[in-house]
Amino acid sequence: MSITTDLRRLPRSSRRLLLLNLVNNLGTGLVMPFLLVYVHEVRGLDVTVATTALTVFSGGAVLGAPLAGRLVDRAGARPVTVVALVVQAAGYAGYAFATGAVGFVAAGAVAGLGVGGLAAWYAMQAECAPEGLVSVVFGLSYSVGNTAMGLGGVVAAAVVSVGRPVTFQALYLADAASCLLVAVLLRGVRVPERAGTPPSPRRPRTSYAVVYRDTGFLAVLVVGGVLLASSFAQLESGLPAYLTQEAGVTPRQLGAVFALDTAAVLVSQVLLHDLLKRSRPTRLVVGAGGLWAGSWSLLLLAAGWDGAVPRLGLVATAVIVFGVASTCFVAGMPALVNRLARPETRGRYNAAWSVAKSVGFMAGPLTAGACVGAGHGKAYLAGLGVVCAALALVQLLSGTRLEPANSPKTTGG
Repeated sequence: MSITTDLRRLPRSSRRLLLLNLVNNLGTGLVMPFLLVYVHEVRGLDVTVATTALTVFSGGAVLGAPLAGRLVDRAGARPVTVVALVVQAAGYAGYAFATGAVGFVAAGAVAGLGVGGLAAWYAMQAECAPEGLVSVVFGLSYSVGNTAMGLGGVVAAAVVSVGRPVTFQALYLADAASCLLVAVLLRGVRVPERAGTPPSPRRPRTSYAVVYRDTGFLAVLVVGGVLLASSFAQLESGLPAYLTQEAGVTPRQLGAVFALDTAAVLVSQVLLHDLLKRSRPTRLVVGAGGLWAGSWSLLLLAAGWDGAVPRLGLVATAVIVFGVASTCFVAGMPALVNRLARPETRGRYNAAWSVAKSVGFMAGPLTAGACVGAGHGKAYLAGLGVVCAALALVQLLSGTRLEPANSPKTTGG
């Protein structure tokens, strides 16, 4: 069955969420690469102000996710998502008007808190998606978001100017406006009640103790968080550092590498659509780990290969494999999290996964900076490959125990 057919089969609420995800990520793409440039070259502040703001942003996300999860389980996913988007908009607007270190750090804290609150978005996507198409919805959401961020980056590159601070302010205000627009349009999205969800607006009280007593889910968090730190978290740290310092890739070629990764994600989403729909989430995570291990191995080979053309060919192949792995992971991991969750704890389960992701995104660059910066790039990539392969094996051996016994297969229905 084609991807367009399945899109038509999705309920209106799921299709609207995909469209709103595009709008939100288009705004994110406008500003994502520019904070350091804006802080240092436009506002004339030290680079450490930007890095501190980014660190505080991550900390805010770690704090925001558990709070959002608790509120989702008590009030529902949509109102919490709306509040998170408004808080996120306030943070990005704060960047636009910040002129000193305190302003940028405060804006980072508020924006991060809002982004962490978007754990509610994942819960809402799972609640709106038909049972057999949850993995498909998460995969499409990632592809749509990735494309939108790329388009936003292209637009931003065409208008931004270091000599005109107002262009940076306009981009941050446009990002804030996109968050507010999505918050308003979410009012038209109807989130259905799942089977087993109490009909009363006041849901039963639960706590995070229920989540963290679920040993199967804890295993999922560890596997998923470490896999993410060994893959996605390297895209803006370990991978570019290794490619430019040890694999002989120029900055211009590096831009093409990232464009190829985006293209690989989009094409694989279409070509692997039926496979993503039929496969259990655990199998998709296993496949992602194995493919990432293969990608790191190819990049290791590229560094020692003589000749620019074959070396770039290996790098391109590795990046394509990386993109396919990403497609599998983003379709499988959120679906697995939501499959393990009960309706009354869905918010907390998604929040716990958001925290694990935030920690992974903080740990990845830290380890990359320490290892690649010390000249151990090859050993570091070899280690990443071993970690991904080992986690894929762990997931393969324990996968049947990480899903409920009565959990249906992900089929097209």
